[in-house]
Amino acid sequence: MIILYTPAKIIQTESQRRFTVAAKVKVGILGAGYIAGVHVKALSKIPGVTIAAVCSLPRETAVSLAGKVAGKSPAVYDDFDAMLKAQQLDALFVCLPPFAHKGQVEKAARRGINVFVEKPLGLSSKQAVSMAAAVKKARVVGQVGYHMRFGTAVQKLLKLITSGKAGTPTLFDASYACNSLHGEWWRNRTMSGGQVFEQAIHLYDLAQLLLGAPVAVSGAARNLCHTKVPGYTIEDTSASVIQFKSGAVASITSTNCAVPMEWAGRFTVVCGRLTAVFSDHNNAEFVYTGGKQVTREVVQGAADAYLEEDRAFIAAVRKHGRSPASLDDGVTGVKLVEAVLKSSARKGAAVAVR
Repeated sequence: MIILYTPAKIIQTESQRRFTVAAKVKVGILGAGYIAGVHVKALSKIPGVTIAAVCSLPRETAVSLAGKVAGKSPAVYDDFDAMLKAQQLDALFVCLPPFAHKGQVEKAARRGINVFVEKPLGLSSKQAVSMAAAVKKARVVGQVGYHMRFGTAVQKLLKLITSGKAGTPTLFDASYACNSLHGEWWRNRTMSGGQVFEQAIHLYDLAQLLLGAPVAVSGAARNLCHTKVPGYTIEDTSASVIQFKSGAVASITSTNCAVPMEWAGRFTVVCGRLTAVFSDHNNAEFVYTGGKQVTREVVQGAADAYLEEDRAFIAAVRKHGRSPASLDDGVTGVKLVEAVLKSSARKGAAVAVR
């Protein structure tokens, strides 16, 4: 039997359900690249949110992004400290590439500003831990940009796992595939961390979200297709096996040698009473195996995961509540991808995740 599941919108968090119309939130944006534009578009759809300031280097990029904000144009800065001093912000969206994280999150937290930080939190777990610690100490809301958590099918599976209806999670099998040179900084390991840091980390996050606490990682990472590309110092082929405290296992691969102009993140989750095969975070086939008869459910969604994660963050800020993707989750994500590269350097020897 096949059931078609087509929800009108994403499953909401408890905080979202309690806040349909709420207090005004004054937001600043740090960074003016592609992902900053995505958040500007999403935030414009949330009632009560005002984008008050944009900061970026060079200044021209901040001016360009500010011009895309509907209504009153935000103030423009090319100095982060000057923006913090001049603006009374409720929240800050940190949309910087990994190499550009230089204490901005910590500074904002010390001023009592809630922070949303795009993944990854940094180029090392030490840097990520510093951000998470600052947010905890200041008792502000922190959220990391793991938008795939907010997909329709992912949310449905998470609910089934949490309720126990899916049975024990046992396996997460995932792959990320693309073929693009991206920007020069992205190809440089000292600036981006590599493909596992910048792209596949979304799958590593889903693994920890659905399977629990990781304890060890074995990995391999190589540059096989881009050896003649100047400045390409990152891996374009990687694979890992992750062991979890529960006994569950994950297998994650990534490649930058696949189909040009396609970015595909696919994964399968096997639980004791359910196998879920995802074509992306919104769409999947759920195969229920715990009854007398195997049944299949097609889960189809079109949720704007970026909008949903921003809604969740703003709701948490208004309530001063808990984020559904905390900076601690961001720390674990960095530790996982960091361990893949460490293990690869040690010829695949397992690396503990602490």
